[in-house]
Amino acid sequence: MIDREGRNTLAQSLRHLVSGQITNDQFEDASRIESYDAVIHAVRDQAWLLYSDLDEYKLSGSNALSKSDRRIAATFILFLQSDFEYEWPPHPFSGGVGVIIRLFSFVLSLGVIPHYVNKRWKASADFAVWPFMRRLDYEAALNNPRFFRGHAA
Repeated sequence: MIDREGRNTLAQSLRHLVSGQITNDQFEDASRIESYDAVIHAVRDQAWLLYSDLDEYKLSGSNALSKSDRRIAATFILFLQSDFEYEWPPHPFSGGVGVIIRLFSFVLSLGVIPHYVNKRWKASADFAVWPFMRRLDYEAALNNPRFFRGHAA
């Protein structure tokens, strides 16, 4: 089920983070959205990989995202603005308990187990267009962006 308000809030906060308008800490505060829409939590977890949470800073100047990371964030935003259901299975290491399990499995297996688990999860569909499940859905969203619907006055 799609939470349009939650998706819009997260998309806006992510746009502000990526463009350097807000700090990483402000993004984390703004992205704490209680929602039944699984993509809200999944995108928030993946967006965390775009920055460090050790210091507060904006993604501008020397901290600006690379072109490839900006493209990844744009795909997140495109999905959040779409009306597609999130179909990916939950990541085994998502959420608070998942992070702890990942840490222990990393230490006990010297990183082999988390690498294997992550590789299998990414193979669930076309990870290059995550959070979209299928490239066709991604292309459909690209061809019909939410903010460019309708006619100019």
